[in-house]
Amino acid sequence: MVGKTIPGLQTDSLNFPTDITPKTIQITEVQQKLIASGALNVVDHVDPWGRDCKAYAGFKNPHENTLKEIAQIIQQQKVLLPDGWNHSDINQRAVVSGVLIGPGQPDRKLTAMEINDINFVEGALKDLTWLQARQSGMCIAEYADPNAQWLVMGNEAIYPNYGVGIPTTAGSPGGVAVPTIGTYLSALSSINSLATTLASVPAVSSGPCKFMEDMLGALFKAGQILGEILGKLRNALGILGMALAIIGLAKLIIDLIKEDLRNLGRFLELLKQAALAGLLEALLQDPCAAYLINSAIATTQTINNLKTTL
Repeated sequence: MVGKTIPGLQTDSLNFPTDITPKTIQITEVQQKLIASGALNVVDHVDPWGRDCKAYAGFKNPHENTLKEIAQIIQQQKVLLPDGWNHSDINQRAVVSGVLIGPGQPDRKLTAMEINDINFVEGALKDLTWLQARQSGMCIAEYADPNAQWLVMGNEAIYPNYGVGIPTTAGSPGGVAVPTIGTYLSALSSINSLATTLASVPAVSSGPCKFMEDMLGALFKAGQILGEILGKLRNALGILGMALAIIGLAKLIIDLIKEDLRNLGRFLELLKQAALAGLLEALLQDPCAAYLINSAIATTQTINNLKTTL
């Protein structure tokens, strides 16, 4: 083998020789087509609320168009409001024209509760959009704290009476975090197979893909709610009239998000159990590990369940 010569320098034996044949890997035709098509290229995406995130070029949020129209109507209402309409200090809060508040309203300052309701309905819609983006590949950014991306969810101090607590599990005591689509899809496939095999895992949905559907309510069950919200917003007058018209539906959105997070956390814990069960079974082939398990750390019931492997 002959070292590569760098112009102006002596031949260095540490340079890669030119006669090496690089190793290749096996890749399917489907994988090749997906990569070559650009479907998995990372691109910039702006969601219906104007927020930037990285996304996969070949994916989409099926509710994007509805959300865009909803966001546009809300923004059209808010842009008419005077500066300071939502100031935290009532003394500095601006007076809003009654026409902009809602039918039959006088010119006045909005109350703190009314401002909270307005912020809540918009925040719930934004939180749903973000969850859908994670589930559909439209936001693949890796966050140090994914739960910091929520606007309403988890903010119980701001919205104490709206039921916005993030579900927790033993493995996620600080709140179940929404993963990116790669982890999501892997978990979805694994849990649907595992739960179907176990035949004892409860599900809310029905059909052969019920466990997947339970983890993806934001995609599979939000369409009707969003449609009703859009219908009400098209006929609502004023910023408060808009909020009051859809606040009940916004609370349903929060329930939907929480249910997705509960199922995600519950199923991820089940996958951990399956992985540990497989590890325990494999460790019994190691005499030292088998002695540790049977003589020290396993309960009688666990040992009895493992006996078929001994």
